[in-house]
Formats: sequence, structure tokens, C-alpha cells
Amino acid sequence: MPDEPPISVEHLKAALTITADVLGRHHVKYAVIGGMAAGFRSQPRFTKDLDFLLQIPQLALPAVLEELVRLGFSVDVPTAIREWTQEHMTVLSYHGIRIDWLKPVIPAYQHVLDRATEEAWLDHAIRVVSAEGLILLKLTAFRLQDQLDIENLVAAQREHLDVAWIQTEWQSLAPLDDPRMLRFLEILQS
Repeated sequence: MPDEPPISVEHLKAALTITADVLGRHHVKYAVIGGMAAGFRSQPRFTKDLDFLLQIPQLALPAVLEELVRLGFSVDVPTAIREWTQEHMTVLSYHGIRIDWLKPVIPAYQHVLDRATEEAWLDHAIRVVSAEGLILLKLTAFRLQDQLDIENLVAAQREHLDVAWIQTEWQSLAPLDDPRMLRFLEILQS
């Protein structure tokens, strides 16, 4: 298996800002999620991809994708449209940077998108998932990196977290005695 080329921080920043600018110009409701958002809401950490939660009208999708292609993104537009409509997600690329787009297909994820806020970041206005929304998403996936991100988010945002909102939304996904929620509550107490 050949080695992957190193990720360029400049390409990562460009992928983030260009995507946010294009989505904003097309009035697409979106939020940066994943490692990049975790770093913004807590402490910076290395990530080699970008993740977006977005709600885009079907008729607007081709124009958005075509504009991104004109700006240097790699995506097969017909395939991306098919994936978006059938699988509720698609993947784009920018100079080797993977960019995942996820559709909020369950109500809790739509609520996460609704709570995202516009932030000044890298000299751009970029919508970023709230700390609570990010914790909810991280609880759902609950990989090792997600657990570390939750710990960092709690450490950075402890006094401001709306724990009741997280628990209410979690109950639409799993019971409050689910091991993931119990671990989150332990982290809050530590």
C-alpha cells in the first residue's frame, strides 16, 4: 500500500473556508462537525479531514457541487447527487483532504444543526456545531478519539454546557443508562 502524501495545513484551511463560503453563498444550512469543530470548541488537535452536517435543497445541490469543482475540489457530481439522495452522505476531496457531507436524517441531528452558531474563524464567518451538539455526535460514534474529544470539550466548556439538552436529545437515540451516556456523566463529575 503506497504511503499517502502528507496533509497540508494550508489545504485543510482552504478546504474549510472555501466550502463554508460556497455553502454560505448558496444559503445552505450547514455546520462544521468532527475533529475540526472539536479543536475549535476545545483545544486544537490534528485532523486530516473535514466533516460537515448540512441540509441542502435537492435543486441547489448540482450548482453547489459544480462551483466547488470549479474551485479545485474533486467530486463526481452525478455520483455525489446519487449518494446524497440515496445514502444521505457524500465525500468530496480537496488536494487530498477528505470532506464528508452528512445529511441530518434523524431529528436529533437536525437539532444539532439548528444549534450551530456562526463564528469568526480564519477570517471567515463559519457555522460551527455547538459544544453540546458535538458531544451528542461524539457520543453516538463513541470511538476512542470521540471519547477524548468529549473529555476535552467538557474540560473547556464545563461551566457553559447545557447538559439537560444533551440528555434530552440522547433519549431520542438511546436510554439514559446507556454506557456511553454513563461515561459522559462520569467525565462531567471528574
